[in-house]
Amino acid sequence: MEDWKKVLVLGIGNLLFKDEGIGIHVVEKMQTMALPPDVEVIDGGTASNIFPYLIENREKVILINAMKAGDSPGTIYRLSEEEFLETRKGSRTTQESEFEDALRMTIAMKTNPKKLVVIGIEPEYTGEEDHKCEIGLSPALETKIPEIIEMVMREIETY
Repeated sequence: MEDWKKVLVLGIGNLLFKDEGIGIHVVEKMQTMALPPDVEVIDGGTASNIFPYLIENREKVILINAMKAGDSPGTIYRLSEEEFLETRKGSRTTQESEFEDALRMTIAMKTNPKKLVVIGIEPEYTGEEDHKCEIGLSPALETKIPEIIEMVMREIETY
């Protein structure tokens, strides 16, 4: 759509599973910030059915999500689209897999964003271990929010 903004900051995850919700916590803080008018910040939550519509035809998409890659909790990863689509160590979170499906759909339809940057944060606890719901972030991730926002702002400046 022509009236869509050029840059999308998309936080995804599930607030009910502690660190799985890191992307949402970050975008909630960013929604209170003064940002350039061509930047849109959206809480995508677990609404994977709308991911393709949110990312299609964007100049740049910055995805923020929990990412299990095997390093210590709070480790921040920056991946290009190519790196994100490659097989890597660690298992994907549910939202990460669903976002990958959405991205591949937009690629097939030739509506994919011109540039995708994934900012992933290694979770400490997601509830998957014992199937227990818990809201809030572990201290290892809570303290990383300012650093994550700083990374996102650098990405916004370089689109």
